[in-house]
Amino acid sequence: MHIIIAMDVKEANLVFHDEASRDYDKKWAIRFDNDMAEFVLSKFQLGLRGPFPKDIKVMEIGCGTGYAMLNLGLAGVLREAWGCDISRGMLDVCQENADALGLKVHLKQADAERLPYEDNSFDLIIGHAVLHHLPDLDASFREIYRVMKPGGRCVVAGEPSVIGHGFARVAKTVASWGIKTYARAGGRLGKRRIQLRDYTPSSESDGHEMQELEHVVDIHNFRSKELCAIAGQAGFSKVRFESEELICSFIGWMIRTVEGSVSEANITDRWRWGAYNTYKRARTMDMKLYPYLPRDWFYNLILYLEK
Repeated sequence: MHIIIAMDVKEANLVFHDEASRDYDKKWAIRFDNDMAEFVLSKFQLGLRGPFPKDIKVMEIGCGTGYAMLNLGLAGVLREAWGCDISRGMLDVCQENADALGLKVHLKQADAERLPYEDNSFDLIIGHAVLHHLPDLDASFREIYRVMKPGGRCVVAGEPSVIGHGFARVAKTVASWGIKTYARAGGRLGKRRIQLRDYTPSSESDGHEMQELEHVVDIHNFRSKELCAIAGQAGFSKVRFESEELICSFIGWMIRTVEGSVSEANITDRWRWGAYNTYKRARTMDMKLYPYLPRDWFYNLILYLEK
């Protein structure tokens, strides 16, 4: 596990995610349809090692634009949900997405270290790609434990592993080499640099580019045993993990490196559709390999907790 500190991490998370909120779904190819709903549901079923429970009170920590909770709603396992996030911009987009889908959500802006809910409030707490943004994991796990009902469970998916992160770096390097080779051969990239708009709270943060801030807010890469040990200190009766995405993660990071290096005009619908289908085929292969390979090799950790 490692920590990158270049400015106040909570401030960086707030600024980065507020700024990224409007384009976030497009950047990460987030959709709200039956195909994506089944994809998201499969992640949480893997963590639960069984079906997703129905007719329970569910809260998502770090809900972002609603990728997890809203797709679970489309999958038919949630009729309403509670969600919190440090970013007001993300919550605004999440509410817009929920309204467009006709799903009922109750959203609050909140720090994960001080959740705005009563003790013993929720049957299930979910999250996706949130823990690696949190500077104080001990305090956050204590809060999750506090607001979870006795007998309740928690599943947080999409957390980067140390080895998986290493594979991702290799994928990015390979893709970058390919982009440079293409450019030297005369290919047109139209590379763009995205600046923060209207944010100058301090000299340290003034002028930070979005790409630089992204390195600040991605605080942790996890070793599974260490993450489970930190969670266990909060008092959970059961702590374990699963993992997913190996080959498809390698391919996915190559795709994202390419997309982040060229102009929007160069990213066609045909490219997006082909990239997504390639990723899906690779993920099917990963699922077949999962029983035979060390779980820490896979990019995404899925943490499971019981109270």
